[in-house]
Amino acid sequence: MKKAYMMMLVAMLLSFMAIGNVSAKKKMSSYLFVFFSNNSPEGEQIRFAVSDDGYNYVSLNDGKPVVGSDSIALTKSIRDPHILRGEDGKTFYMVLTDMRSSLGWQSNDGLILMKSTDLIHWQHTAIDFPTRFPQLKGFDRQNLHAVWAPQTIWDPAEGKYFIYYSIGRHDWEYPTNDKNRDGSVFNQPYFKIFYSYANADFTDITEPQLLFDFGTAAIDGDIVYDAVNEQYVLFFKDEGRSVLNKKGNFQTRQGVMRATSKSLKGPWTVEYKHLQKPGQYPVEGSSVFPLIKQNKKDAQEWVLMYDCYANGYYQFCKSTDLKNFTYLKDTPTKGNFTPRHGSVIQITKKERKRLEKFFGR
Repeated sequence: MKKAYMMMLVAMLLSFMAIGNVSAKKKMSSYLFVFFSNNSPEGEQIRFAVSDDGYNYVSLNDGKPVVGSDSIALTKSIRDPHILRGEDGKTFYMVLTDMRSSLGWQSNDGLILMKSTDLIHWQHTAIDFPTRFPQLKGFDRQNLHAVWAPQTIWDPAEGKYFIYYSIGRHDWEYPTNDKNRDGSVFNQPYFKIFYSYANADFTDITEPQLLFDFGTAAIDGDIVYDAVNEQYVLFFKDEGRSVLNKKGNFQTRQGVMRATSKSLKGPWTVEYKHLQKPGQYPVEGSSVFPLIKQNKKDAQEWVLMYDCYANGYYQFCKSTDLKNFTYLKDTPTKGNFTPRHGSVIQITKKERKRLEKFFGR
């Protein structure tokens, strides 16, 4: 019995050493920005750009799509791509909104799962919620308003990939003080953030479960783990027309906010303030990513970026505590680099060379 126990410990140690060696070999050198470009069918495609510093980017493939939306999406268009490096260090996962805005802002009822080992060739699965979950009351085609902005994070407690996204339903809409053109009351779509787990092949998801209810509409969730404070941080956008959020006695205004939790599934504690540069409205599509450390002893720095879609630039802020952010710069969106809601990961020198060789700059 003792011998078997010792053999088990040795096996575990070797396993951890192997994982450590994989991580050690993956020395990050630059950044990959994955995004879509605009609200046209041509713009609603996956595009790549690379950067040396995390703020200034050069498009790959001359700004043209790197994956055709007509080959992966039920609507033939995509938005809000989120990319994640897997726990093995060599597999990549993308989740995207399956949507064509020219068909209307209620034109999407699902999301797309993608998986790759080289960032070039991707397996894909489109999931239509009314078809996949016909048993769920209120998620039928007539009542489902939209499924927006999915993202993925690894859940170590479950050993699975945790996918979260915003869902709006018509029966959740609430009145505002604004009027429609015909004089009727404007009803705000009420978005809440839900989650599912992906299967091992990253081709399917479990039944949606409620993750976060802000009290008014919340979209564009982005979760990172704060190792210093041993907590998860959820960044999100308070969405829609300005109304009083009664949970926090807070007047919403389409800005980036944050909430914290010790557990990935909540409950979440909301901080009722906006994080973007003071006076900067409206913003959306926030994404937080760590900067590459130059020295191991350096404090981890984080970048908060968001789409200033009304002003023609992406704005970048920096923090060491994921709470207090300092404005850094605006990166204009022009030429063949016109990003809308996207995400950033660190990549190695080898991975960047492979991308540049295949797509060109």
